[in-house]
Amino acid sequence: MSGLACLAQPQAPRASSRAPRGHQKRCVAQAPRPSDSRAGDRQQGSANPRASRLVPSAQAAHQQAPQTVQPSAAPDTEVSPSRIQPLNKEEMSRTVRAVILAGGETKSPLTKYRAMPAVPLGSSLLMVDVPLNNCLQSGINKIYVLTQFQSHTLNSHIAASYPPMKFGGPDQQAWVDVLAAQQTVTAREWYQGSADAVRKNLGELRDEARGVTPARDYIILSGSAVYNMDMARLVAFHREKNADVTIAMHAVGEDDARGKGIAQVHPSSCKVMKFVEKPSADDLATLRRDSSKAQAGQEYLANMGIYVFKREALFRLVDRPQLVHIGHHVIPNALAQEMKIYAFQHDGYWHDVSSLKDFFETNLDLADPDALMGAMDHMTGRKGSCLPPATMHDTELDRVIVGDGSVLVGCKISNSVLGECTYVGRGTRIEHSLVLGNGAWTDDAIREAASQAGKVVYGVGENCYLRRCVVDENASIGNNVQIINKSGVKEADRSEDSGFMIQDGIVVIMRNAIIPDGVVI
Repeated sequence: MSGLACLAQPQAPRASSRAPRGHQKRCVAQAPRPSDSRAGDRQQGSANPRASRLVPSAQAAHQQAPQTVQPSAAPDTEVSPSRIQPLNKEEMSRTVRAVILAGGETKSPLTKYRAMPAVPLGSSLLMVDVPLNNCLQSGINKIYVLTQFQSHTLNSHIAASYPPMKFGGPDQQAWVDVLAAQQTVTAREWYQGSADAVRKNLGELRDEARGVTPARDYIILSGSAVYNMDMARLVAFHREKNADVTIAMHAVGEDDARGKGIAQVHPSSCKVMKFVEKPSADDLATLRRDSSKAQAGQEYLANMGIYVFKREALFRLVDRPQLVHIGHHVIPNALAQEMKIYAFQHDGYWHDVSSLKDFFETNLDLADPDALMGAMDHMTGRKGSCLPPATMHDTELDRVIVGDGSVLVGCKISNSVLGECTYVGRGTRIEHSLVLGNGAWTDDAIREAASQAGKVVYGVGENCYLRRCVVDENASIGNNVQIINKSGVKEADRSEDSGFMIQDGIVVIMRNAIIPDGVVI
């Protein structure tokens, strides 16, 4: 199915009574799983009458400590998210808009040439395809993607993969529009934060020039997280509560809680009573969940970076220049106004990808049949590439995702992800690694011709050993190379002279790098 058709008629996700699981759609080869686990530690409708109680100034908004104001209103009746019936796709298409935040800078070797939402995920997706698939499969087909940092690859992918559609009247339109950071007559600066990015695009988000029915609710999502969520159920919960803002949340342990937005939530009504971004140890003590509801490692509810705003609430809350970030400023400000803010708990798989280690672990989860349990199987990249199927000769694979167009010859690979058009030579072993693939198909004959002509030979050569590393796109790795972080280095930047970096102990072979024969890293 083409991306064009999918945009107009998104497929519903497959129902499952199990916890989410998944290996990515594409060629997946797996042998019976051994008892040992993979190496590496895991990380991780009306305005409020009290709306005049706002943060008084820009200076105050930035200098004040995180708000911990508790609404005085008594908790309302219980409405469990699991009991809510999702809205139908026609209603979602007509009354809900999605805004994907994909413009932030990330300190990772993989973002030297592109934004994190444009980094390949699994064998066929980009990171941005995850929120786009979640929206489309829930019926939301009017989507805006806000870009800024290293945006060319991302902008090109969206334009090629998600073309606009119109099948009749204005409400039958479907689009994924890129709203790139720009200078205007009223705004000369780049996006300063998530709320600032939304504010600078309010003119487009109102849809006034398109002639469509005005949106009733807006979903704002991060472009750098991996999860599977029924957005129709989330919006139904939001409307059932008549909420001004609903925050999707996921249970985490104390170590993860320190770096995220944590909420204190009423156990029966799901009302947010308190919200602190990156809480201190003292704050965490007051934000811990009821022990009867929290299992070990799930003592706190963390912000997933997914929000549902009522139309009027969004335009009022973000239209204040001093409120720069949604988590740091907008949510505390809404609590200070005693607006109705609720938490929707997501119990499925979720991994925020804010670092190289996050990205590495998430990709390895895709190849692990016990980690995601099918949650990502239905997601498609819609790139429309015409590649031959993967070819494997005398190859041993265990928990491996293999991208289309790959050629594997006499090698042994385990717990790894291979992107499209990956070549791996005879005698090579790859363990717990990501090989992001190449831009063109290759085989033994093409590699031999390129070598004789003195050209770059893409792929991984013969008799190599790769362990706990990431090989970026279009890299050339010679024969008898070892990439194993032999010295146990935690951080290093050798990208300019040797073509690799090390972050969190993970070796990254840079995009377009050439690693000569016999090198040991």
